[in-house]
Formats: sequence, C-alpha cells, structure tokens
Amino acid sequence: MAKTILFLILMGAMVATAAAQGPVVRAYLYNPAMSSIILKYPYEAPPDTMPVKPSLTMTGTDMSDGSYELVVHLEAHGQSLHEEKASIRIEGGRFEKGFELPQSYPTAEAVSWEFSAPKQPRLSGHTTLTWSHFHGRVKYLNGKPHTTYIHMLPVTWGAPGDFYIPVAEDGTFDAPVPARVYSVINVNGAGYRFDSLERWAWDYDLTRDREDTFTIGRMEIYGMHAYHINGGPPTVFVSFRPTSLTRVLKFDADGNGILDESEMKTMLEASKNSPTVLGPELHAENVKVWFDGQPLPILRFDMIPEAQGEGMWQVNYILQIAPQDWRHLRAGWHEIKLEVSSQEELRGNKITDCGQGSVGFFMP
Repeated sequence: MAKTILFLILMGAMVATAAAQGPVVRAYLYNPAMSSIILKYPYEAPPDTMPVKPSLTMTGTDMSDGSYELVVHLEAHGQSLHEEKASIRIEGGRFEKGFELPQSYPTAEAVSWEFSAPKQPRLSGHTTLTWSHFHGRVKYLNGKPHTTYIHMLPVTWGAPGDFYIPVAEDGTFDAPVPARVYSVINVNGAGYRFDSLERWAWDYDLTRDREDTFTIGRMEIYGMHAYHINGGPPTVFVSFRPTSLTRVLKFDADGNGILDESEMKTMLEASKNSPTVLGPELHAENVKVWFDGQPLPILRFDMIPEAQGEGMWQVNYILQIAPQDWRHLRAGWHEIKLEVSSQEELRGNKITDCGQGSVGFFMP
C-alpha cells in the first residue's frame, strides 16, 4: 500500500512539473546559399530551374487544443528582422507551420512568438535558432557528372519544413541546416531513371555537425527502417525495398532511355503480377551491412512481398544483425548503412546494378 501511495505521489509530481513547464515551441530557419538549381539533363532535354527558397518552420508541443493567431519575429541582437503571421489549429497538443521567406536572414539568432485566441490569455516566448554544419560529397558510380540536389524532409512528404540543398558541379555540398533529426533525406539528380536512381537516408541525425558521402548508382534502397525488440536478444531488424534501374528500363519500349506515360502505365500494370518486377531477387550475399561504420554479418535474410495499393506489389527484404557492445549503445543515435548489388540483363547486355542507403537507429 505504501509503495502504491508513493508511486501516485511521484506521478502527480511529474505531471505537475510537466504542466508547469508549459508548451515547447521550436523554430528552424534555413538560409540557402543560392536562389535556384539549374538541372542539366544527360539526355536531350531543355534545362529546368528548381527554385531554392529560404524558410522558417515552427513546431509546438504540450499546448492546449484550439484555434490561435500566431505572430513570429525573426530577431538579431534583440531587433526584429522580419514578421510573419498565421492562423494555427492545435490538435493533440501540437502544431507545425512553415513560412516561405522573401529573403535569407543570415544574421538571425532567435525567434520571438506569441499565440492569441478570444477569451484566452496571450502566450508568448523566445526560441533560439540552432544549426548544424552539414557537408560532404555526392558520388556517382558511373563516374559521370550530374546536376544534383539534396531534398531534406524533417517529418515526411508534404509536411512543413522541407528544403533543398544545392550540390556543386564537383559533387560537394556545404550548408548550415536547422539542427534536428530528419525523417527522410533524398539525394537525387538530373540522371534519375536514365542512368541512375536515388540515394536515400532515413531518420538522419543532424542535431550535430556531420560530414557524409552519398553514393548514387543504378539501385535505390527505399523505405529503410531499423528496430529491435525490447527485452529480447541484442538483435536489430532492418527492412528495405530495393529498385533496379535495369528492371525499370525493360519497359522502355522505344529504347530512348526514358519511360513515357504509356510505358510507365505498362510498368505499373506489370507490378500487379509479381513483387520482383522492379525489385531484384536478393540473397544475403548480395547485401553488405555497416553499423556505425563497422561491417557486420547478416544473421538472417528474408523476402516479404509489399502491397503497394491498387493491386500492385513490390519486394521488401528484412535482415537481422547483432551489433557488438550492446550495452554501450543505449541512449543515442546510430547509423546502419547498406550496399546492395544485383546482376541484371537488358537487351542481351549483362549489367550490375548497385546502390547504397542508410537509416538511423535510436537505442533508448
């Protein structure tokens, strides 16, 4: 009985402390180095211009549900640089709101914010802006130069806060990015679906400075996810869906290297017949795994057909690894990188499709 009473007292104190802390509002500012990216294609097509715009994203948690008017000010040395206003709907105690800014604000240091609603007290505060130094290089396995960009998605597709990082002609990139964990990073370029696919990174920790090399080939590894079972053995499960460019180009009926609308439709229809129409049939020997940069053996490797909706299927794989020093992995982010290769054939030619992908793994 005494233990139960003590537990209830402690829980009540924790709830009271959380309530006293109030809402948690964060701000993320992106100042791009250039205003646009000119996409020059490795096949006959006019260049495209991709705008790159500065942005501010606001998020909030532990807030009271309802409709509010939000006013934010970008500040430097206590002086307002820019003001934004928006109507906000808070549901489930949280919100996300993105603002496209008219220009970059490289001197900005903080954001002041204020929420107001009829018959409610005004809620205001101040949030310091933080960035991480994100730099490195993009390499193409075919050795050819490509116009390339990095698409940063903090939450998921279509959510506020995504932005583009330009990649220089020599493959290097260097940008201060809002410090947070990014749900998805897509490294892509003008050769997509012609001589290369995409490089994906999932659950990418940029709460700290990072240097990385992203390698792009004819294989892409999509939808990577890593997890372990609480209370079980020190096993990490990694699932992923690979796509082979050679298998995609088998639907290029006219042989011009690019699928038109009709050819795309034929490809999607074929995906209803087999999960390996686009994805290769892999075995453990086709996959290499690194955990925090250290190679690990694959303990188990299995294929899982993945339903794509509208009767279509793609192939998903799940593998198991056992990192060393399990006890030292607690309370931190780790990274698992895969390299996948398959032997394919296109119009009588033998082709090796290869690509890399990575996923963050948090050990609570």
